[in-house]
Amino acid sequence: MQSKIKNHLIALLPSKENRQANRLFQAQNLLPIYHYHIRKTGGTSINFAFLSHATTPDVDGFYQQLSNKKNHRMIANERIFVGWNKRLIEGGKYFYAFSHTPAHELQLPKNTFTFTCLRDPARRVISHYKMLSYYRKNNIAHPCMRVEGAWLGDSLDDFIKNIPKNNLMNQLYMFSKNYNVEEAEEKIRACSTYFFTENINEGMADLSAKLNLELALSHQKKYEISILISESQMAYLKEKLAPEYRLLKQLKKP
Repeated sequence: MQSKIKNHLIALLPSKENRQANRLFQAQNLLPIYHYHIRKTGGTSINFAFLSHATTPDVDGFYQQLSNKKNHRMIANERIFVGWNKRLIEGGKYFYAFSHTPAHELQLPKNTFTFTCLRDPARRVISHYKMLSYYRKNNIAHPCMRVEGAWLGDSLDDFIKNIPKNNLMNQLYMFSKNYNVEEAEEKIRACSTYFFTENINEGMADLSAKLNLELALSHQKKYEISILISESQMAYLKEKLAPEYRLLKQLKKP
């Protein structure tokens, strides 16, 4: 019984890593930077630009370490990096953090610098389809295939039919649980900044200036696979994505 109590008390004590993170964060007095990472918008390339500030010779290896680490937190070059860990992200003690978690499921500290990158809705969905098709064709056992592989079916038409709505309209859902265009627009405009994949170089330059931080963009994850898409398929997809197109049209207005 005493042993169980002792182990419980030890578990409640701050870990060495937590103490290091707290000390670094307090000493640096920096605003935490958070990326609402919408899938297939160039987000991984953006993440790598920030992760390069770990100053490790292999940024891809550092990303894999972050991914494989149980709490998804790495401390390097006196900077704290967090990925996917909702509790740590909401805690706000980091230099840079990112996740696919919808904004309506997060409570970030008010002083957090937030940003997101958006993409032409149909191109984003087709990119998702190409990625999964590439994994299946090359027998790549990516974790996402356990669930998403079943969405592929035998064609793009099957994919559009099978993909859940929150993944089909992931940009809208990220900022509105009820797929409300006006609510999503308001929340995106409330971010510290936002930009578009189609102008990602300009967006990153503006982000660098706002943060006074060098951010070198290196493009990641290109899936070389040929997919034939008919005009009718593209028209159908754009029809399904009409609310997202309306959202992006609004956001491109001054």
